[in-house]
Amino acid sequence: MLSFNSNSNLTTIYPAYQPVPFDHTYILYDPQDVISVICVQFSLLPIYIMVFYTAWFLITREIEPVIAVGGHLCNEIANKIVKRLIKHPRPDFHKDFGLGSYSLTYGMPSAHSQFMGFFAAYFIYTIHFKVDHMPARKKRFAYLLMITGMVAVAFSRIYLLYHTVPQVIVGVMVGFVLGICYFIASTLARDVGLVDWVLNWPIVKYFYIKDTYYYKYETFQQEHENYLAKRKSAKDTSIQKTTKEKELQ
Repeated sequence: MLSFNSNSNLTTIYPAYQPVPFDHTYILYDPQDVISVICVQFSLLPIYIMVFYTAWFLITREIEPVIAVGGHLCNEIANKIVKRLIKHPRPDFHKDFGLGSYSLTYGMPSAHSQFMGFFAAYFIYTIHFKVDHMPARKKRFAYLLMITGMVAVAFSRIYLLYHTVPQVIVGVMVGFVLGICYFIASTLARDVGLVDWVLNWPIVKYFYIKDTYYYKYETFQQEHENYLAKRKSAKDTSIQKTTKEKELQ
């Protein structure tokens, strides 16, 4: 198991660190180290979130996940620009990571940490200002969950030796600020009718894409209650129809 001491040089532990790629990814980890195994999963969390966005859109046809992904793309572009401006190298163990691609070779700021900072900020603000139905206790739990995920991903990048502490701190800070800015921008885009304009495009209307997330958001409880009401109405109609048929006979 790897151990970290703020006063020690990380190169002193490299000889004992024998990482291998995790399945079909390029993430190197030590399969004999439980913390390393856990860190791999947190390092893959941004990918899992992108899969979640895709499923969210395909199942619900809501435009909100598309808007969120657009924000992440802007966040990623900003990360590459900042990396090329700062040109801060990664830790020695991964100093040749992505050799030939400046955005991968450089480590400041951490893209994973910036992704999670953006994700946490955008959805914390969304829940706080847009989701009125959620009790304060559940909101606080949601905030804690997203902050925990953000910190865990940042820690995983340090533990797996892909980034230094300053690199993940800057990544989280940049992502968090951009997440807040994007939340404001997306809110204004809806308020001025820009999102409605996009929803009126023929290709968008063809796929029945909507924005109930903004206009008439319903919780699972509300959806279930509506379902029960419709089911009861259908049964009542069926009973009435059957009764009339019997009377006619």
